[in-house]
Amino acid sequence: MPKAKKSGEKKTQYVFIRDPEYAWVPATKVSDNGKTAVVRVPQYGDEQDIICDGGASSAKYEDDEVPLKDYNRGVLPMQNVDENGNMRAFPDMVNLPFLHEPAILYNLKDRHVNGKPYTRTGDIIIAVNPFQWFKEIYTEKVRNRYARVLVWENTDGDPRNQVEPHVYETSALAYKGLAFDGHDQSILVSGESGAGKTETVKICMNHIASVQRGPTKGNVEDTKFSDPIVNRIMESNPLLETFGNAKTRRNDNSSRFGKYTQLQFDMGNASKKQFAADKASRMCNLAGSKCEVYLLEKNRVALHDPEERTYHIFYQIIASKDKAKYWDQLAGASNESFRFVGKAPTDTIEGIKDGDHFKNTVKVLAEVGVKGDSLMTLMQAIIIVLQIGNLTFGPDPKDDERSVVTSTKDFAALSELMCVPEEAMEVSFTERTMKTRNETYKVPLNADTAKESAEAFAKEIYGRLFLWLVRAINDATAAELNYKSGIMEHFGVIGLLDIFGFESFVRNRFEQLCINYANEKLQAKFTEDIFRSVQEEYEFEGIPLDEIKYDDNTDVLDLIEGKAGLLAMLNEECVRPKGNDDAFVAKALAANKKSPCLIASKTNRREFGIHHYAGKVMYDAEGFVGSNVDTLPTDLEECAVKSNNEIISKHLSNDKSSNLASKPKASTGKKAAPRRAKSNLVAATVWTKYKSQLMSLMNMLAQTNSRYIRCIKPNTYKKPSIMQHLSTIEQLRCAGVVAAVTLSRSAFPNRLDNSVVRFKFWQMWDKDKYPSDATPNMSPAEKLTCDCKALLKCALAPLAENDPKTGKPITIFVCGKTRSYFKMGALEFLESHRSQGLEVHAIQMQRIGRGFLTRKRLRGSQKARKHGVVMIQKWMRDMLAKKKAKKEMEKARKEKLKREAKLKKQREEEEWK
Repeated sequence: MPKAKKSGEKKTQYVFIRDPEYAWVPATKVSDNGKTAVVRVPQYGDEQDIICDGGASSAKYEDDEVPLKDYNRGVLPMQNVDENGNMRAFPDMVNLPFLHEPAILYNLKDRHVNGKPYTRTGDIIIAVNPFQWFKEIYTEKVRNRYARVLVWENTDGDPRNQVEPHVYETSALAYKGLAFDGHDQSILVSGESGAGKTETVKICMNHIASVQRGPTKGNVEDTKFSDPIVNRIMESNPLLETFGNAKTRRNDNSSRFGKYTQLQFDMGNASKKQFAADKASRMCNLAGSKCEVYLLEKNRVALHDPEERTYHIFYQIIASKDKAKYWDQLAGASNESFRFVGKAPTDTIEGIKDGDHFKNTVKVLAEVGVKGDSLMTLMQAIIIVLQIGNLTFGPDPKDDERSVVTSTKDFAALSELMCVPEEAMEVSFTERTMKTRNETYKVPLNADTAKESAEAFAKEIYGRLFLWLVRAINDATAAELNYKSGIMEHFGVIGLLDIFGFESFVRNRFEQLCINYANEKLQAKFTEDIFRSVQEEYEFEGIPLDEIKYDDNTDVLDLIEGKAGLLAMLNEECVRPKGNDDAFVAKALAANKKSPCLIASKTNRREFGIHHYAGKVMYDAEGFVGSNVDTLPTDLEECAVKSNNEIISKHLSNDKSSNLASKPKASTGKKAAPRRAKSNLVAATVWTKYKSQLMSLMNMLAQTNSRYIRCIKPNTYKKPSIMQHLSTIEQLRCAGVVAAVTLSRSAFPNRLDNSVVRFKFWQMWDKDKYPSDATPNMSPAEKLTCDCKALLKCALAPLAENDPKTGKPITIFVCGKTRSYFKMGALEFLESHRSQGLEVHAIQMQRIGRGFLTRKRLRGSQKARKHGVVMIQKWMRDMLAKKKAKKEMEKARKEKLKREAKLKKQREEEEWK
């Protein structure tokens, strides 16, 4: 008789380990002593070859020893793989058995490499920029399929299980929520430059416009909507891109402003919809749109990196063949003719030349009502901005403290463009009027200050003409003005927010602080919304909500916008005589020294840092005070008023995005307090206005049901099928994806179905010491839950510990109605000790087997053996009969399912034909 093995075969543990070059790499654990672990690391050719395949495609292996203290609870994160170590990718990452940062990274990488740009995480869609266009997933048939499955059909369970993750899913569900539930919706799209935010918003907007036509309306191949309002809405996006986008190192068509577009819908008669027999009778129709814009990067007007470009419109107008009709002196001009433009790294954006782009720009401008005199006014305002950039200043020969214009030819041309006398205009640029309580006097400016003043004037003009264009677009698309002759006032809304993502550069300035402040506000809402979805799941499973503990970003927001926060300190410094950047930093650090989120620089007194939700960012405060002042000097304002260009003379003080009147506040019956007189010292700062805009945006979003799309830029090369681990991980953190997934499993990050728990870990259950509380009167699901509680209590007993603060036991796991939830490290512990449990049972099986064989040999007689054979034959026949019956039942069931699937497929093919 062969010698039996003393123990069962040990199960291979596939884990991830940290790597300084690739963030996380797969490995197999060989052993561990509680403090360190020995791992075998497959060596691949390059970063793109690194996959979870158990090392099958690796060139070789290297053993390494890693300290367990660097990992959560001293446990290496497990891979989501099958028994052979091959990757198991999930369309919805909520279903990942092991949920942590490396699991998210490799799941996204697997789908990205296999041409699947979208992945779902609960209600969030993660869109990885594929840097190529997959025509097959954006056809009109695909659009209709998502609309049919998610909007028009009545299905049992979650209809998203019938389709792959897609942004069409988000847009379809947003329309469904508005049309059938009557709740306003919003879609929040974020990501870094080049991640595909703007394109994603356009895809969503086009799909919503397609869905609102109804389940059977229109030809499935028709991609051009006949409604002029809808066309105007669709074409307004490229127009805003022309004036608000620029080429950067990261992206050839980067949005340099934030945008919130509200699609407005006619909700129809509410009483009729309530009793409508079918969904088609309850649909709502697209009636118009409104757009709000935020924080245009005005500094780009005067200065940009040599490898980048300023705003597209400047290059387009210079490249235009008929540019001389807007100003005769443009004839023969090139990019190098204007200092603000200079030599361009390219004259082609998205495969189209600047001159050809301009033709389309003029065409779309005409569609929104900007033509004839209005078009001339807009183009000349743009040319004025270019011409201001050519002004140069030098010291006055008679007085070094004064300055004069030295570019006399360019200055004369600017005077002609603006229709302002040269003498009056030169005074506006080279002198500053100061007012006190008793007198008014002028102070001369030196050459450097005069140049800065001219650049500030150009940036202000461009910022205001951009807002003028936004108002013109809103006039052409707003439902209040264009739908049904403007007789309706109330509309349903689906908002689409396309806003700059979290930023952290080598040198971070005032603009980065404003952008990151906006992202902190949005992250707070994101956290609140994710918590709400977690709350619903836990309530369904019967899990106590007090188990949910998570970190929010309240401390960071208090630091920025609190009474003694950065905003207050900076505004105070802006109105203080001789206020400066050094004083701002010193006051901010002193007032917030107890804040755990504020970082004081040890080497630079003008530098400070903030622990943002996405990581630490150090800010260089040089120029903060100047950047926060948003008032043009009186002299330049007076110069602007004298101009015959209407945008400059009448709209330089208009900072609104819409010409629609704001709703009046309800009267309280009390006499209003007298308005405070305008002060020359106290004025709204950039940050104050921006905060007010953000508050307005957050209030609008709070009234909607928000859905999220997080865009990821997988590599800096802008090439398909490549994913750089470190930059992708950083974006996942900055976009809040890791935080969202962590929050969605805040108390218990790992989960398994109860049936899987009992099947996988039964061998770790000592039923004598930990009996189940199941009773005969319970349902099978309740019995299973009781079994899992007893099993896990036994298996996880070594991890039991008390909270040092309260002295009470820490909850390591919770069993819900259908699933078991585990604290971080608990499921990894079970997997790593599962084989030990098998060894114990293998020994018991061997003991019983040996005993049986021995007794059979010693006690067996012919009669006993014959009787035993008969009994065995009886049992065997009984077992084979049962097995045969079971096979036949299973075969019948599969044939039935196969017929049903075939019929369903035929119906779908007939629908698509």
